[in-house]
Amino acid sequence: MEYLAVQMSVFWGGAIVGGVLLGWWFTQFFYRQAANACHVELLGLRRNYEDSTKENSQLRYKLQQLDGMLRKISTLPSDAEYGQFLQVRKKLEKTRLQYQSLLDKCHHQQKMLARLTTELQDSKQELMSLQVAFSQQHSGLVTKPPVVSVALQENNPLTDKRDDLTLIQGINQHIASKLQALGIVTYRQIAECTVDDIHSIQRTLGLELMPPPEGWVQHAYSLFQQKYPPLLA
Repeated sequence: MEYLAVQMSVFWGGAIVGGVLLGWWFTQFFYRQAANACHVELLGLRRNYEDSTKENSQLRYKLQQLDGMLRKISTLPSDAEYGQFLQVRKKLEKTRLQYQSLLDKCHHQQKMLARLTTELQDSKQELMSLQVAFSQQHSGLVTKPPVVSVALQENNPLTDKRDDLTLIQGINQHIASKLQALGIVTYRQIAECTVDDIHSIQRTLGLELMPPPEGWVQHAYSLFQQKYPPLLA
């Protein structure tokens, strides 16, 4: 009996010790789990606290800025600042008036440019018409009665040859080439031109900006007399 009692005592003692050890281990395990969870939550709370602190600092800074702006707005401007404001306002009004004036001038110039463009087109058409009419009638320049003897000139074949038109005062090689293109190649043709013929030639050749070439007729007549003196006998 004593041996059985000892064994039972040992068994129950071992069971108690095992239970205590197992309970301690479970206690430590759950304690570590709970401690880790608390540590993680504490880290999250600390991070939230730091973020809240930063946000609070930013809000305070913005609040200070808004407070400063509110004070600045609430403060009445000084006389110097109000004077500067009036000067800037006057300059702005003056600039606006100048801009409006320039805009009106621009519109007026645009209208004038359109009118001048129309007139230029009309002038070009008129010039083309004159050129066509002159090209059709330039052959008639030699049909008018000459200043010198008609019979002698018509019977002399020398009057149909080309003359050096550059010898006429006011006619250079460029103008002579244009005259030859129109069929005017002799002194006789120019000597027989009327004032209207000279002006028509001037417009056709585009010489409106040059002095009127009325002296061509007299000089051409003189050169004709010098070149064909027998015909004048």
